[in-house]
Amino acid sequence: MLQTHYDVVIIGGGPAGLATAIGIASDLLTSNMKAKILLIDQRSKDHQRIGENVPSDISVLLQRLGVESEFSKGGHEPCPDFASVWGGKELLYNYAVVNPYGHSWRLNRHSFDLALVNKAKALGAEIVWDTRFIETSRRQQDGHIAYELFLQIDSQETRSVKADFVVDATGSKASFAKGLNVKKTLDDKLIAIVHFAELEQPHKGKQVRIDATNNSWCYHTLMPHQKVMSMLITDPSERKALEKDNYHAFKTRLAKPLWVGDKAQEIEVTDESYHTYMINSGLLEQVEGENWIAVGDAASSFDPIAAQGIYKGIKHGIFAAEVVLAKLKGTEPQINYGDMIQQDYRQYLRNRAHIYQLEQRWPDSEFWQKRSK
Repeated sequence: MLQTHYDVVIIGGGPAGLATAIGIASDLLTSNMKAKILLIDQRSKDHQRIGENVPSDISVLLQRLGVESEFSKGGHEPCPDFASVWGGKELLYNYAVVNPYGHSWRLNRHSFDLALVNKAKALGAEIVWDTRFIETSRRQQDGHIAYELFLQIDSQETRSVKADFVVDATGSKASFAKGLNVKKTLDDKLIAIVHFAELEQPHKGKQVRIDATNNSWCYHTLMPHQKVMSMLITDPSERKALEKDNYHAFKTRLAKPLWVGDKAQEIEVTDESYHTYMINSGLLEQVEGENWIAVGDAASSFDPIAAQGIYKGIKHGIFAAEVVLAKLKGTEPQINYGDMIQQDYRQYLRNRAHIYQLEQRWPDSEFWQKRSK
């Protein structure tokens, strides 16, 4: 049952929002302080989220959140290497053995999200699903700015709650910040068309396969519990054509690259589903303000070629929690959160340009030209 007032309201139940909730609640418990924390998400608890691979050093962040034990029992599987055809016809490998933290992980995504949810709830955070943020209004309260949030529950009932502090974890749309007229500067727009399925026969392949084409790139990986995912990244202008006739053109395009296509065709699958996701690479012009802060993709959203989405979200949540806690305690935060977000984004842009510049096989392709600058 929703209360009328909370110290902190987090809008968004992905890794960034949950990490923020855990960070705040954990420190409050250690400090013998009390605060009411609400996390809402417009989707259901069992919604299929995209994101199935995390880098090896995710373990450092999970340890800080106190969920490393749950992660080790979560049914995640090691990913020994990435194999790609990118920048030429030669097959290249990126072996985990060169990373001091070891291999990356193929996530059992449901288990991963559930571990974060259970930790946040165990620490006292209230979590409400199927609750959509509609809009906000500023309120002057006891000499400081607070917010009234208007919410829609189960697509029917409309309620409002008051929040002394708001965390925007609404993904790349940054819905709360947008409601405050804070704009997001976009430097690229892509779509990801994703095919999920279950294998009819067990398969032992553990490589992540990446392939470039003249106007897109694609990705194929086996996930835990004999599930498989294939993804095509391209320009939004191609969306209608690729989705037409039950994703026929997408299936045809995915079959063409030799490295990904061969693997996708040699396996037999069942329980297939197709999804299209908009991917906006961009940076929020202001990632924190008076009694609010943005985390994860709301603060900065990356091209999936960076493979940093979940890691970035959890990192943001951990550091944003420090900012919120300082506010609750009446102290100054030890970090400059805004500077950290901007520095990380500049580094991301440099890395992204370098990766796209490696692919020179199609010099006249607009897809590659505009992303290699």
